[in-house]
Amino acid sequence: MPPGSRIRGCGVCQLKSKGVSMNGWMARWLGAFAGLLVLVAPMARAQSDTPAAPDNPAAAAEAEAATAAAEAAAVDVLARFEAAGKDVRTIRCAVEYITDDRLNIAVTRKSGTILFKRGEPHPMFLIAFDKTVSDDIVLRDKEWWLFRDRWLWEGKSKSGTIIKREILAPGEQRDLFRLEDSPIPMPFGQSKDDVLRNFKVRLMPPQMGDPAETDHLYCVPREGKLAKEYTRLEYYVSKRTNLPVRIVAEDANGSKVSIAEFRDPSDDPAKPASAPLSARSINVDAPDGAFVLPAETQGYHVTTEPLDEGAPRGE
Repeated sequence: MPPGSRIRGCGVCQLKSKGVSMNGWMARWLGAFAGLLVLVAPMARAQSDTPAAPDNPAAAAEAEAATAAAEAAAVDVLARFEAAGKDVRTIRCAVEYITDDRLNIAVTRKSGTILFKRGEPHPMFLIAFDKTVSDDIVLRDKEWWLFRDRWLWEGKSKSGTIIKREILAPGEQRDLFRLEDSPIPMPFGQSKDDVLRNFKVRLMPPQMGDPAETDHLYCVPREGKLAKEYTRLEYYVSKRTNLPVRIVAEDANGSKVSIAEFRDPSDDPAKPASAPLSARSINVDAPDGAFVLPAETQGYHVTTEPLDEGAPRGE
């Protein structure tokens, strides 16, 4: 990517309006936030946005009642989701981020870690990927996405470069958990009303391939900005933590599906993380000093993209 250019376009993360799309995250966060393994049920568009209306009036009424019940059940899950998000101070977890590019017939998997901390005036996060598998080829190129203060830093070992993007103006206060306004949408912390204002949401019945002990929320954007970005978002919310362990996002033209899977870190560094995100990864010690790019990025070429969209400055 040429210095100073902006990434446009996912998803488990897309930085909106003033930002960058992360095709490489949490659809909207793991990009920076922007996972997601089995690419079966999540990647199939088995469900339509609205159930087909049966010709039989009685059957139609029954289907309508079932849809209403699914939507009401989803509201209960969203209420728990909102309450749990408010209690989260920090998260340290593993993440696997998968993109299924249907246009180019390519699947890419990235593995790494997420460190998150709620703070004032804005939260901080550091996402680090240290392994990429593309077309069965394993790459050890590293990527980092750091948001701290007003800046989003994107570092890549392959090119030896860092892009430093100004996301917020000096002194600007913005609720990064608000779906419509945040340039860096978060994967949790949204209010129930905020989600329902932006999406039609229903609770799906359990399916093969679902993470264990989760509620599956199927979200279709209402008309507006989000409908121009997504066909659907799916949240698999843990019944234990009431936080998502999997997020699925399909872009507006249906050409790309992104999945983010959030897991507890492995106790054995030699083994990949496999256990879904649990309480052991939540509200852990995360000092402010941990939210920095690693020492190995020293000496990388830095390009600064100020908020005023002026010419980028190289360092």
